[in-house]
Amino acid sequence: MKRCPLCGGELEERTITHPQEYKERIIILENVPAEVCRQCGEVLLRPDVLERVQEVVWSDTAPKRMTSVPVYDLAEVG
Repeated sequence: MKRCPLCGGELEERTITHPQEYKERIIILENVPAEVCRQCGEVLLRPDVLERVQEVVWSDTAPKRMTSVPVYDLAEVG
């Protein structure tokens, strides 16, 4: 059983939605294989998954769909 490097909790394989910032944009990747800590929620991506994320983000491939993302500035929120 693999353990979380932060808290020592048990890691489990999951498929997640992963936001990635690139060139001042947020890109959302779905169905990303990851190890997620059952205790603290830390997400770990294997090196081969990170390489695939980079390939997709850096490519000129059209996205599956587009969406808008709300942005909040904590310096301006009362």
